[in-house]
Amino acid sequence: MQNLELKVRCLDAAMLSQVEALVCSAGATYVRTVRQRDTYFPTARARLKLREWWREDQTGATAQVGHRMANQTAGGLAQSGEGAEHSSDRGEEGAILISSLSQERAGARTSEYLVYPVREPVVLRALLSAALGVLVVVEKRRRFYRYGHTRIHLDEVKDLGSFVELETVIEEGITPGEASAEHSALISLLELDRLPVVPYSYSDLLSGRCD
Repeated sequence: MQNLELKVRCLDAAMLSQVEALVCSAGATYVRTVRQRDTYFPTARARLKLREWWREDQTGATAQVGHRMANQTAGGLAQSGEGAEHSSDRGEEGAILISSLSQERAGARTSEYLVYPVREPVVLRALLSAALGVLVVVEKRRRFYRYGHTRIHLDEVKDLGSFVELETVIEEGITPGEASAEHSALISLLELDRLPVVPYSYSDLLSGRCD
């Protein structure tokens, strides 16, 4: 899969809420709110991370689901359907292993990635940690909206603050030019061009691997 991506930093949670208001007024569709824990492993070439997630916008056992994911060995099987790394979070919980390569450039960047569903994330996390070590762990709360072919992420990241991410998926039914046009139009609609661009992943920011 290929994405056209942009990440910007919000000064505080209030500014993130202002962006969310613009997202709603632009006609984007609310999808879900999730908690995510990304464990990154050191590799020579691609980024490799294990993503564990659980829904936060459901009633009943949501908190218990998150607690169980953190402490037990049973993880949900990622479901297909959206054709991207976030296709797995359509149920209440799950985990996926993601390998990604990104081409960095000013502003937006292009990312290519492979995704593999994981049934027992705690077991896999222990195995990879023992074999490779752990580079960094990123924990965040993510509110997810969809606009056309673009996923809008409103993120509150532990120890980093508030961010907005756009991921326009280049897939069947949309050309790279059309994807770029939608991406640029949404940046203007949400007034993201007024916010500082962050050309690094959350893992880079937390681990200090920024130029």
